[in-house]
Amino acid sequence: MLKIFVQRFLQLIAVLWGVSSIVFFLQRMIPGSPADTILGVDASDADKVAWLTLYGFQDPLWKQYFNFIIQLCQGDLGRSYSGYISVTEIIVPRLWETIQLATVAFIFSILLATFVGVISAAFSGKFTDKAAAIISLLAISAPSFIIGPILMWLFAVKLDIFPLMGNFGASSFVLPAITLGASLAAFSSRMIRSGIVDVLQEDYIRTAKSKGLSPFTVLTKHALRNAFLPTLTVLGMQLGVLLSGTVITEQIFNWPGLGSLVVEAVQQREYNIVSGCVIIMATIYVACNLLVDILYRVFDPRVRLS
Repeated sequence: MLKIFVQRFLQLIAVLWGVSSIVFFLQRMIPGSPADTILGVDASDADKVAWLTLYGFQDPLWKQYFNFIIQLCQGDLGRSYSGYISVTEIIVPRLWETIQLATVAFIFSILLATFVGVISAAFSGKFTDKAAAIISLLAISAPSFIIGPILMWLFAVKLDIFPLMGNFGASSFVLPAITLGASLAAFSSRMIRSGIVDVLQEDYIRTAKSKGLSPFTVLTKHALRNAFLPTLTVLGMQLGVLLSGTVITEQIFNWPGLGSLVVEAVQQREYNIVSGCVIIMATIYVACNLLVDILYRVFDPRVRLS
């Protein structure tokens, strides 16, 4: 287990280095100067040169990159160009908003996927199973920028049940969480359904049935646990996708999270904020995969012993 943890940790470092390097060089490839955005087009050339010199943009590219990596190794994400505020101070409250939304969406996805997957497996091949398959396919295919406005129009505008935009309490989580988690719930439900159907063919399931256990007990206590293991890996990977999906969802619902901060920073050419947000998202994504890998080995002795 320790060896696996060390290997995954080294992979985490490599991924973060790769992501941060790509972000650094892509930002430098954008036409124009950030001084034009920060100071305005009417600023004098002398002011722009002074600003570029202050933030190191006049240095050779290799030196900028070297200083950037050194700062990251020290845990310093830099400061914003407009207010000279620490990027960490800007990101932390917005990150907390995103984590709350992603957590609610993730829990919603797991609960809904488990319920639909079990029901579909229980009625395999029947109308309920086929209806669930069609609805799941629609949910997987429909992007969040379609699901979100439909939910807003129906439940916020027409029925006036939930807030339209922003975060004003628990009720504000409902629509963006459903928008964010719908695709994951649909995909996971089909995996759980498929896993349960396969497990129900195993010998130990027939043994459990022969002991007189009810179909519900066999399905939930014996089949679901083993069928859920393959889904665990997918959920770990999809959690990272869930975080990246907040960029669109937060824009739709005007959610004050990390995704909307990235869009604002890109528009304002705030390189340090963009880099910090992307690095934080990449860290969470890789850390979630590491956690799932460890949990998979804990719950499945066959993997733990291999």
